[in-house]
Amino acid sequence: MSCCEVVVIPANNKRFTQQKLGEQTLLLGSWEDSSAFSINIPDQYSEELFVPSYFDAGIQLFTSGTSGEPQIVDKTLYQLLNEVQAHNLKWSSRVVNTTTLATVSHQHIYGLLFKLLWPLASGRRFVSKTYVDVVGLLQDAQKWGPAVWVASPAQLSRRISSWPWELGKSLVDIFSSGGPLLEVDAKAIDQLCGIQPIEVYGSTETGGIAWRNQLRQKSWSPLKGVNIAKNSDGLLKVSSPWLPKEFICQDKVQISTDGMFELKGRADRIIKIEEKRISLTQVESLLVGSSYIVKANVLVLERKRKVVAAVATLTESGKELLQKKGKASLVRKLRETLAKDLDGVAVPRSWRFVDEIPTNLQGKITRDLLMQLFDEIPAAMVPQIISSEILDNTRQVNFTVNDDLPCLDGHFEGSPVVPGVVQLDWAMHFGRPLVKAGSTSTQMEVIKFKQLMMPGDAVTLSLEFSQEKNKLNYSFRNTQDGNIEYSSGRLCFSHV
Repeated sequence: MSCCEVVVIPANNKRFTQQKLGEQTLLLGSWEDSSAFSINIPDQYSEELFVPSYFDAGIQLFTSGTSGEPQIVDKTLYQLLNEVQAHNLKWSSRVVNTTTLATVSHQHIYGLLFKLLWPLASGRRFVSKTYVDVVGLLQDAQKWGPAVWVASPAQLSRRISSWPWELGKSLVDIFSSGGPLLEVDAKAIDQLCGIQPIEVYGSTETGGIAWRNQLRQKSWSPLKGVNIAKNSDGLLKVSSPWLPKEFICQDKVQISTDGMFELKGRADRIIKIEEKRISLTQVESLLVGSSYIVKANVLVLERKRKVVAAVATLTESGKELLQKKGKASLVRKLRETLAKDLDGVAVPRSWRFVDEIPTNLQGKITRDLLMQLFDEIPAAMVPQIISSEILDNTRQVNFTVNDDLPCLDGHFEGSPVVPGVVQLDWAMHFGRPLVKAGSTSTQMEVIKFKQLMMPGDAVTLSLEFSQEKNKLNYSFRNTQDGNIEYSSGRLCFSHV
């Protein structure tokens, strides 16, 4: 690379992204426009040595797009290496002579630092690929251990107890970043492989800010060199050697006398409906504060008019109420709870109750992923049927996963797979003829994702509807080898 050039690390290789980037000197990787593979040297090119300032942009990263369109964030190698040094000072004695394995991509600043730059700077081994299979990661941890796992909260929450966790004894640390890690997930990982995850708090804009092991300490400890304060609005102010100037986060914070702090929710998710200001963060906090909800994400749907919608995972009491009384009763209870603190327009009108909230490869819950839960399946999203047979309350559907299905794009870069949420949609779509007319989906049970479904796979979907229980059992298996099961579960419906 010559001086004065900028390295861009985009979130994906889609046409919209390429158009947003504009004319770059060089685009590496698989891009739609083959003409992108060229090097254009400016007419005024000079061989004169140029020494960039510490904070001249050298790398462009993109925010996750959690609340909308991803934003460009400029970084320099100076900034990134300063942060790497801080992490090395903190953790070097723990990770000496380890191999780094990651289920997060370098397209996220956390993955770039922990998966790539930190191992390079400290002379440690690392595996360049991004693991999409935790079983493979655990096997490689045993092969190349001692090892460090660079993970996200979403990936740790999607654990399956039957995975070979005994191989986790080769792990010395598990890092987690990109979002909050639930305490129940931290405890489960500790029980399965004896490792208490270390969380790193930060953002694309700020880099790393603080760390914690929540099983020992709920508060966050700032990284060495990071100075924190609270502004007049109660928001976190950060300055560090890897920031060009002080940055005001949109996180509310409570700072204790020992310099540690607790996060008190986001302040920047304010929307207006019918002249009423609504804090989506407040709606989420109130939902999680109820006895029925474990985790909730709230968004605004643009229908004939704006309405608030909620995606949530349920506690055991929430699941029990849903199963015994139905979705309408659960929603009514939640709306009654929210009505005590919120204006009517702030109470969600649309609800989706799921086993887990969908995330992207970086472990982020994006608006696009949440929106998919409220959209009907377009015809192009459904695989073309090879054969289908309905007998009484059962149906068997055979199909091949074509490589032009839209759902394959953007889930795992370079390794297209059928996302789990899409498999759920297919089970619902093909199982509808078996379900009683007028029934609505209320709940999902024992959902398991066991193998990756990939382009070219021949798949048999088996469906069986229990009229007595009003439940649809489904299983996706490989047509050639029935022992290979991709996923299975039960979809529950209301009684009519």
